[in-house]
Amino acid sequence: MSDYLAIGGVSATLRSLLTTALTSGGPSTLLGSSATAITSLSPDLIKTGTDEQPQLNIFMYYASINPSLRNLDLPSLNAQGGRISNPPLPLNLHYLITAYGGNQFDPEILLGWAMQVFHDTPVVPRATIQAALTALGTTGTENQLISASTLPNQVEHIRITPEALTTEEIYRLWAAFQTSYRPTTSYQVSVVVIQDTQSFASNLPVQRRTVVAVPSQIPVINSISPTNATAGQMITLSGSNFLGSSPANTLVAFDSNSGIAPNVVQGNFLKVTLPATLQARTHIVRVQITTTFPGSSTPHPGFSSAPALFQLIPVIQGTSPFTATTGKPFTVTVSPAVGSSQQAVLYIGDNAIPIDERPATAPASSSTLTFPIPATFATGLFPIRLEIDGAQSALTLNASNQFTPQVQVNA
Repeated sequence: MSDYLAIGGVSATLRSLLTTALTSGGPSTLLGSSATAITSLSPDLIKTGTDEQPQLNIFMYYASINPSLRNLDLPSLNAQGGRISNPPLPLNLHYLITAYGGNQFDPEILLGWAMQVFHDTPVVPRATIQAALTALGTTGTENQLISASTLPNQVEHIRITPEALTTEEIYRLWAAFQTSYRPTTSYQVSVVVIQDTQSFASNLPVQRRTVVAVPSQIPVINSISPTNATAGQMITLSGSNFLGSSPANTLVAFDSNSGIAPNVVQGNFLKVTLPATLQARTHIVRVQITTTFPGSSTPHPGFSSAPALFQLIPVIQGTSPFTATTGKPFTVTVSPAVGSSQQAVLYIGDNAIPIDERPATAPASSSTLTFPIPATFATGLFPIRLEIDGAQSALTLNASNQFTPQVQVNA
C-alpha cells in the first residue's frame, strides 16, 4: 500500500530516471551533469523566449481512478457504520513530457531521449523508486515529506505506458496552460495504490465447519391485528412458518431495526409488544427466523418474511372535553412523543389546523404540540383528531352517540 505522498513520489521517480540516464549516454552536453534542467513544474511556470534554456519538464496534469481495482474491498462500512475494511484508492497518473530549448533541434533531441529512457523502463524497479526518494534528502519541507513515502512498499508495480492523445486534446491542454506550446508527449503511470491504515473489525479464522440442513420454510404474514395500534400495545400477527427449530429463533423486526423476541409464538401466529421507541406513522414489520449452529449460542440470520404494514396511531392524552379559546394557542398532549420533523395536523370538527416542522433548536421529540386557534374559528363543542405523518388518532362513540374526544371552543 502507499500513502497520499505516493503521487509526489512518482514524479520524483520519473525525474530520477532521467537524471540517472544523463551519465550513461544522455544529452549532458545540453542539460549539463545535474538535474537542474529536469523539472516537474506546471508549463506556465517555465521561462520561455529567445534566451530559452534546454529543459525537460514532467507535469502530472490528471489523476484518474484505475478501473481494475476501484471496487476492491468494498463496502468499507457495515450497516451500523463500523469499519470492516480499508479499500484502496487506485490511481492512474497522466503526465505530459515537454522539451524546451533555444536552439533549432534542442526540443527534438531532448524529447527523443526522454522517450527512449521511459521506453527502456516499462516497469520501475522498487530499488529505483527507493533510491529516488532517498536522493531527495532532508532539505526542504516538500522533499522531507515525499522522501518518507511508502510508495516502494506497495504491492502493485509502477508501470510507464505511452498514452496517445489526439492533436485536439493536446491543443486544449496547452490552451488551458495559457503559455507557448512546446513539443510534448504523454504517458500514463499506473497503478498508485493509496490505502488507509485504520483498524477495522475482522472475522476470526474458521476453527471448525458445521453444516445444518434447514427446510425452506419462509415465514408468511397474512394479517395483523389491530392494523391501527397504539403505543405499547400488543399486536397479533397471523400467518405460517413462524416457528424455527425453537421458539427462541423467532424474532420480529420493525422497520430497519434489529429483531426483538415476541411475547407468544406458535406456528401460525405470534404476539409482540410494540417497542416504546416507535413513533406514530406507518411502519413495516417482518418475521425473522434465525439459525443456531451446534456448539454455538449465537443465532445467525435465516429466513425473513415479506414486509407487512400497520399504523401506529397517536393518542390524545387527557380528559375530554378539552377547552380551547379562539385566537389563542391550544396545547395537545399526545402519546407517543412526536419527532421534530414529523408533520402534525389537528382536526377540530371539519377544520384542519396544521403546524410546521419544529425548529432545529427544538427537542428531537416532544409529547406536547401547540396549535394556533384562529380568531375567526367558530365556537362550540367539536370532536378532535390528531394526525401525525398520515396516522390519525381514533374517535369513539360515547353513551350520547357523540364522537369523542371533544373540545369546547370558546370566544
